[in-house]
Amino acid sequence: MSLDDLSKATEYLERSNTMLRYEVVYVKRCVSTQDLAESLVKQGRGEGLLVIAESMTLGRGRHGRRWVANEGGLWFTLVLEPPRLTGMQLLSLGVASSVARSLRDLYGFNPQLKWPNDVMADDRKISGILIEGKKHLKAYILVGVGINVNNEISEDLREIAINVKELVGRTVPRIPLLVTVLRNIEDTYSKILNGEVNEVLNQWRQFTETLGKRVKVLTKSEVIEGIAYDVLNDGALVIMNSTGRKHIVYSGDVIYVR
Repeated sequence: MSLDDLSKATEYLERSNTMLRYEVVYVKRCVSTQDLAESLVKQGRGEGLLVIAESMTLGRGRHGRRWVANEGGLWFTLVLEPPRLTGMQLLSLGVASSVARSLRDLYGFNPQLKWPNDVMADDRKISGILIEGKKHLKAYILVGVGINVNNEISEDLREIAINVKELVGRTVPRIPLLVTVLRNIEDTYSKILNGEVNEVLNQWRQFTETLGKRVKVLTKSEVIEGIAYDVLNDGALVIMNSTGRKHIVYSGDVIYVR
């Protein structure tokens, strides 16, 4: 059985003694794993639903941006049903560090995290996370993860995107990466449910390159410039400007000021 055959994910997850009971829906192609997962939840699926696609025609990232998701990458959405729809920003940071840990442990390179949840390598994006809170009968969260693994990076994206294959110099099987990422997400999710906020933030801090840097943060209403000072327990970024005033940011794009 091929370790790159994502259609066999159920068999590998059943052997892995996971915390969640997964229901895997594997498709060759879909518009978006987020959208497919949402429609399946409305049909009665619940926590542990895992939608995996070989490719997406309209994959999306934060703020509705398009995410190019060609064959060879790892594209999935996991459904979680926490008791309350709170702490999604913290979960976002935690999922990003889960991906970074997995890449480091499996392939030996050190990814960097850019607040809130961009996973970077060699100053280029290798993975993106999309966390969406929804409600249908009860609240649930869609955890979307996209990782550039063996997929071709188009010429127009090579300055900003990179894949695992380029970094390690070989094609890598995706099943071990999928299983490792899910186990790390489970660990993070468990910590959040148990109130172990500092542990989640400290894992994120291990990988981030944002803290301590001079940044511009583009929010919907303003541009904030200063030093990325810290993250709060809910995952918000604290920026200290030149006058010493602190700004708390919950959503925005970080640009490093060289």
